Amino acid sequence: MKTKVLNGAANVGLFLAHALALEIEAAERYTELADSMEAHNNVEVAKLFRDLSTYSAKHVEEVKQIAREFGALPKVAPWEFQWDATAESPESAAFENAHYLMKPHHALKMALLSEHQGNNYYASVAAETKDPEVARLAREFAEEEAGHVALVRKWLERYPAPKDDWSDDPDPPNISD
Repeated sequence: MKTKVLNGAANVGLFLAHALALEIEAAERYTELADSMEAHNNVEVAKLFRDLSTYSAKHVEEVKQIAREFGALPKVAPWEFQWDATAESPESAAFENAHYLMKPHHALKMALLSEHQGNNYYASVAAETKDPEVARLAREFAEEEAGHVALVRKWLERYPAPKDDWSDDPDPPNISD
């Protein structure tokens, strides 16, 4: 997967603005997913998404702390972020992978994919940028994301894949017009 990497010539401020947006969007998405699971009374998965949101929020604070060392970050309009082929940051969990009856295993698979994508994004920035400070920071962030991948894999060991009929619902919710 080839990543559009800040036009190949990012400065530290632009890189950190992207990193901050990536972590904010991940935290917000997990909160939205937790809210959705709570609405469907899927308490266990809601709590897991809430916990993932809390971890992402901690990463937001870490990026903010690092950014303070480099001064004010540039303002980047939402349509100016340079992610892959989508308008969403690489670490935002995809809504289309959620299901109101999903199990913790599924939530963790979503998180694993998101962490992989975050890792790939930072590794691509590190490999492609011409700015040595951006490369250093991107390598550090990629290593942190690799640690998250390993952690989510460990959590997955506690939650084996559910049976094939996990999504069977004899009384599914209906949407009225």
